[in-house]
Amino acid sequence: METLHSMPSRTPKAAPVAKQKDAVKVRQRFSTADREQQILAGAIKFFSARGLEGQTRDLAKEIGITHPLLYHYFPTKQALIERVYEEVYLGRWKKEWELLLDDASISLEEKMTRFYLDYAATILTPEWVRIFVFSGLADGSIPNQYLALLKKKLFPRILRETRRHLGLTAKATATERETELMWSLHGGIFYIGIRQWVYGQPGPQDINQVVTDRVRSFLLSVPSIFNDGVPVSPVGLR
Repeated sequence: METLHSMPSRTPKAAPVAKQKDAVKVRQRFSTADREQQILAGAIKFFSARGLEGQTRDLAKEIGITHPLLYHYFPTKQALIERVYEEVYLGRWKKEWELLLDDASISLEEKMTRFYLDYAATILTPEWVRIFVFSGLADGSIPNQYLALLKKKLFPRILRETRRHLGLTAKATATERETELMWSLHGGIFYIGIRQWVYGQPGPQDINQVVTDRVRSFLLSVPSIFNDGVPVSPVGLR
C-alpha cells in the first residue's frame, strides 16, 4: 500500500528555462511598424543571399512568421521588393551629396573625392551590391530605377562641374566620350564591391586611397575627352 510519502507527486514540473523563453518568444507581440521592419530586414538578408527569385514562403519561414502574415504586410512580392529598394537604395542617397557637388567654392578634385569616399562607404555593403546584381539578372527593376536616379541627380552635376573646371561652355547633353568616362569612374567604384561580394575576392586594404586615385585618374583624363578630343589645360588640379 502506498503511503503519502511514497506516492508520486502530482505537482507539474517547471518547464526548462529555454522552453519558457521560447514560449515567451512565440507569444511576443510586435507593433505594426516593428513587424514591418522585421519583415523588411529579413527580406534584405534573404534576397541578398538567395536572389530575388527566392520564394516568399521560404522567406516567411526564415523570418519565423506565417506566409499569410507576410502577405498581410506586403500583398505582393513586388511590393516587398519595392520596399527593399526604398530602404537599401533610396534610403541611403544623401541630399548633402548634391549640395557638395553644387558648391562652386570647392575645387572639383576636392568635392569629387569627398563625394566618392562617402559614396563608397555608403554603398559598398554585401546587401547593396548583391541585391543590385541579382535584380539586374532578373527583371532589372532595381538597377533601372537607381540608374535613372544617377542620370538625374549625379551625372549632370559631374558633367557640369567638370566642364566648369575646364573653362568650357556647358552643352545640352553629354557626348558619348564624356558619358563613358563618367561611367568608368562610377563603375570602377562599384566594381570594388563586385569583386568582394560577387566574385568572393579580397578587396583593397586601403579603399580610401583607391577611391582617391580613381578620382584623380578621371580628372587627368578629362582635358582630352571633355573637349571633343582637343586638349585643354585643367584649372586647379593639384
